[in-house]
Amino acid sequence: MWFNDFMGVGYHFYDVHTKVLLIFNEKKPLLSAWGKVIKWWPDDEIKMRFVEGNDSYEFVLYGESRILTTRWVFLKALKASEHYKRFKEEYDGAAYLGLALYKPKDDSYELEIFKYRKKVTDVKFLKETDAEEDVIVSKSRQLLRDS
Repeated sequence: MWFNDFMGVGYHFYDVHTKVLLIFNEKKPLLSAWGKVIKWWPDDEIKMRFVEGNDSYEFVLYGESRILTTRWVFLKALKASEHYKRFKEEYDGAAYLGLALYKPKDDSYELEIFKYRKKVTDVKFLKETDAEEDVIVSKSRQLLRDS
């Protein structure tokens, strides 16, 4: 199953390892993503991929689970922000995966960061030419291009 019903990706740098946040604008899909999918992924089976273009990247997140019968893939095409560049530069072999809810507030916003957390050690920063070696990443990129 392909899942792109989230706003984007954020980075929280104030932990031992950076927390990569899937940002949602509604609570129901956030709770569903965690309760029906992500919590069932063993930490060592989660794969996080960043396929880099010129000033953008494609985010692909997926995992294996013996409990879930369907493979879920979270995907989103995003602009390369300063926070993304900092995460890539400071990445030290592990990151935490978390979820956050975007809340507009006057002329600004705030993020409600949920306590859900998974440790991800299989993180790769790929060039577009390298992305074709991973079948799931390749299919994800095709879906993003077709949408």
